[in-house]
Amino acid sequence: METWWTNLTTLNQTLYLVAIFFSALFGWQMVAALLGLGGGADVGGGDATAGDAGPEINDMVQDASVAAFKLLSVRSIIAFGMLFGWAGALYLQSGTPVESALLYSLIWGAAAMVAVAYFYHGIQQLTETGNPRLETCVGASGEVYIDIPENGIGQIRVVESGAVSYVSARGKDGAPIPHKTPVWVRRVINGTTLEVEQIEP
Repeated sequence: METWWTNLTTLNQTLYLVAIFFSALFGWQMVAALLGLGGGADVGGGDATAGDAGPEINDMVQDASVAAFKLLSVRSIIAFGMLFGWAGALYLQSGTPVESALLYSLIWGAAAMVAVAYFYHGIQQLTETGNPRLETCVGASGEVYIDIPENGIGQIRVVESGAVSYVSARGKDGAPIPHKTPVWVRRVINGTTLEVEQIEP
């Protein structure tokens, strides 16, 4: 192994290191996504709060979408670095001229970037279609995504049938519920809002 490594050119060694580094990041991102660590308000970098009015909630949803696309671009860049590194290292090791190897690597990296961008964009579209059948959320547990004020409306993140939905919600008897508090869905108030109750520890 040591002989193989020392026989590589400096550029080839660098590309292998780049490939391994971005592969580790990509693997971590995939595990985090599967475990649900990449979603929610943490993406935006701050606590989310909202008042009684609907427009404030809509603004927070738009802010969350911007944050999601920032994360999306990070994942795409990681995919680019991973494929660029592996392709470049393997092409160089197979004897491909440096200029051609780097060109092919750029193509592979760009393809990976686009593929990952479309993949996560598609996942986002699938997981944010929660309003049409709110009755399927009744009895499910979730987490407050935007603070629910006293006698007001906030928003919860609820997982139902494997899909993540961000839905407007009120506390039981108008009770306030802060951000990140675990809740369960009691009933559907109307076509867009759920009634939730805090899950006691």
